[in-house]
Amino acid sequence: MNILYDRNMTLGARLFPRLGRARAVDGRTLTRADLAGCDLLFVRSTCRLTRDLLEGTPVRFVGSGVAGTDHIDFAALRALGIRVATAPGCNAESVADYVVAALLALGERQGRDWAGATLGIVGVGHVGSIVKRFAEEALGMRTLCCDPPRQDDGDWCARDFVPFARVLEEADVITLHTPLNEDGPYRTRGLFAGAAVRRVKPGATLLNFARGPICDDALVATMVGAGLLADAAIDCWEGEPDYPAELAAVAALATPHVAGHAFEGRANGTLAVYHEACDFLGVEPGPSPRLPPAPTPTLTIDCAGLTDAQILRRAVRAACDIEGDTARFRAAYSDDPATRRARFDALRRDYPHRRLFPATKVRLIRPPATVAPKLRALGFPVVRARG
Repeated sequence: MNILYDRNMTLGARLFPRLGRARAVDGRTLTRADLAGCDLLFVRSTCRLTRDLLEGTPVRFVGSGVAGTDHIDFAALRALGIRVATAPGCNAESVADYVVAALLALGERQGRDWAGATLGIVGVGHVGSIVKRFAEEALGMRTLCCDPPRQDDGDWCARDFVPFARVLEEADVITLHTPLNEDGPYRTRGLFAGAAVRRVKPGATLLNFARGPICDDALVATMVGAGLLADAAIDCWEGEPDYPAELAAVAALATPHVAGHAFEGRANGTLAVYHEACDFLGVEPGPSPRLPPAPTPTLTIDCAGLTDAQILRRAVRAACDIEGDTARFRAAYSDDPATRRARFDALRRDYPHRRLFPATKVRLIRPPATVAPKLRALGFPVVRARG
């Protein structure tokens, strides 16, 4: 059994050799010639899975270890008799952690906490559902949810969802978590673009941690520059690995599509498609590898004189440093497009080790009674220390 896997798949080198002769490749530059003799292929979203790539090759199973699927031509692969496995929701908590990190960083920048503010969540699936819970239980925000496919399916949980226009009009922060749909009744390409965004609440903040083409990046840059948007946090860009310098320069937080890159998020994606491949081959999966410790396994915070928002900020930044990610992204900028693209991929490939919030235990000295429940709502194990 000959196997190719994207070298950026966390745990790939430990899992895929269990199934046969496995070789790591660069998924973004994969060609038909590379697939000669390949039976199983494992990739991430940087590899476009199309008829042109796969027709006439021996590949019969493809595993895409990411949540998004807009890089996959499912109809073509079905017609070729290729089984396709994906990893829906694999990095949902990682992205939700990143949203909280962004909100707390932006709140400090704007001189406010978000208690009582309105968060508009567009796309309330794996990620959006966790964001809703974190925002309400830890940050004290009111949420407005928008997800037309769920509403139209009669999902009882969506009975209180609102139209996108209302989110634009009322939300202090708009966070996008939809898939990229190119057409049809639920088209999301260009969702935040054109005449629609004229309704946006003046001074609102925009977060795009979904897909770049959902937003008109040039328009967002113009709105931030004109003060129509107070701030923007952008992790996904139209044209990746290239990206628009104008928006990267004015966004308060700008990162290279790494919201889902917590170790668990990437490992979950690899494990999901590994298990699907085991099922395809009719073999028993081996044990899951042990995860490495968090960079900050234990954090002690003296809470004297700090607000709840400041305490949350310290805990979250220790686990998920979105400002550090932004600084590295800005430092890697180049006027040369080829260099800029290469550095974008390098930032993703060499992303610093990050774990989800539950991997960092928080010890509190002199805490207010209100803060521990908020930290626990985010998943942090909390203990009270003497001090």
